[in-house]
Amino acid sequence: MKRRLKPDNDTEANHAFALSNGLSQLAALNEAGIDVHGKVVLEFGTSWHPIIPMLFHAAGARKVILTDIDRLMDEHTIDIAKGRILARIDDVASSLGLSQEKVRARLDTFAPEYLVPWHADRHPDASVDLVISRATFEHVPEHSLAFFLRAFHRILRPGGAMCHLIDNSDHWQHTDRSLSRLDFLRYRDESLIWRLAQLNPQAFQNRLRHSDYRAMFLAAGFEVVHESGDPDPRCLEDLRALPLAPRFAAYAPEDLAILSSLFVLRKPADAPA
Repeated sequence: MKRRLKPDNDTEANHAFALSNGLSQLAALNEAGIDVHGKVVLEFGTSWHPIIPMLFHAAGARKVILTDIDRLMDEHTIDIAKGRILARIDDVASSLGLSQEKVRARLDTFAPEYLVPWHADRHPDASVDLVISRATFEHVPEHSLAFFLRAFHRILRPGGAMCHLIDNSDHWQHTDRSLSRLDFLRYRDESLIWRLAQLNPQAFQNRLRHSDYRAMFLAAGFEVVHESGDPDPRCLEDLRALPLAPRFAAYAPEDLAILSSLFVLRKPADAPA
């Protein structure tokens, strides 16, 4: 019944992309001096296939907590995620600096805590070392995201970290390649077409830009340890002709044209627990 009401539309290509994204997140954390081994990791918005949290488990996380608003993951989707990783075991083991045997052994012990629906306001204080997400923030309304960032700050231990990868592109373009990847910036928030499009919670896009996320992280009390996001050359060209909604008129084109943002953040060690 679940698969009829909420079909799993993930593709093998998206799984491969998720795996690469997860390895990039682990590499960014490592470069920032943040060790995953022995840590309690919470993923915000797991969806169907726990490829990335499975990678964090393989990297040595002591405990993995998965959260979502709907129960989408099950044993079948876990098996699919494991299969995707095993299909690239060479790349994964090399990236993690582990033997293939070690990675396989850790994948066999993947037993996450699955909290659905997750009530962020009830999660214990200072109980998590690392909060991660991939392609989730862009689907959260701005006021709700501010709430979750405050919750993350509270549940993280002092000195704890976050790593978030955000897709800033127009998701409508994913199914209509004739559109610019920034096409959705033309619509006013109050326009009928935009309001109707946002009624579907599965299709909601907040349209926040790289600079908006950075400002929200700082406002929530986090230090920005690392950030990356390069303007897309094609999108910079598109912006020359794209009529922008007033909301986006004051943004620098280089900010609007960032399609993917990666942030590593830290809760100050002297912050209250």
